[in-house]
Amino acid sequence: LLRHRVVKFMRDFMDDRGFIEIETPILIKSTPEGARDYLVPSRLYPGKFYALPQSPQQLKQLLMVAGIEKYFQIARCFRDEDTRADRQPEFTQLDLEMSFIEEEDILNLIEELFTSMVETIKPEMQVIKPFPRLTYAEAIEHYGTDKPDLRFGLEIRDLSDIVAQSDFSIFRSAIAEGGKVKGICAPSCASYTRHQLDELNKLVQNLGAKGLVTIILGASGGSINDLTLEMVKSVATKFLTL
Repeated sequence: LLRHRVVKFMRDFMDDRGFIEIETPILIKSTPEGARDYLVPSRLYPGKFYALPQSPQQLKQLLMVAGIEKYFQIARCFRDEDTRADRQPEFTQLDLEMSFIEEEDILNLIEELFTSMVETIKPEMQVIKPFPRLTYAEAIEHYGTDKPDLRFGLEIRDLSDIVAQSDFSIFRSAIAEGGKVKGICAPSCASYTRHQLDELNKLVQNLGAKGLVTIILGASGGSINDLTLEMVKSVATKFLTL
């Protein structure tokens, strides 16, 4: 029932904005895509095969060339790859294409689609508008990935300016060589064992970092202003000031 309401909303939404729903062929010629094709033998042409579409990409581009300036369909796609949490061999997607638009046009269209869909179908849910936007550089700087889960928090903070003048040679040498010192605040992790911290150190080194310095803050019973160096556990303690 929910899927029916979602698809109906999409169709009404796109129709109200001048899009034309067109069904593209399922049996097509194999074209370079991101996964393997599902192949269908041809009866009329022995030794030849059709391919099931991984997406209607080339077909919708032909529609743009033909003068259909706004196209959409609820498209069935097929990809011959191993099933994972974010991969399925057969799935349905809203596929659309527009001619003569700018980047801002497609961002605004999709944001309006999602927010109005939630407000209509699940009015009890709160929708944040407008959607937060990050540049690629901002995503890498603050989350270390170009596809961050913003619900997760734990932003990476650049501490280079703070520790550049410290007496801790590990930090100073890393910055002098053009590197950076970054950190995250990990609540509820103060009880990690030495073995767990060593495993984290191996992990960051395998991912290209020089190493991991941990600073464990004990409970102060008040604000961070009440912390003392005695409450801090770290190999860098003697180089720190509060």
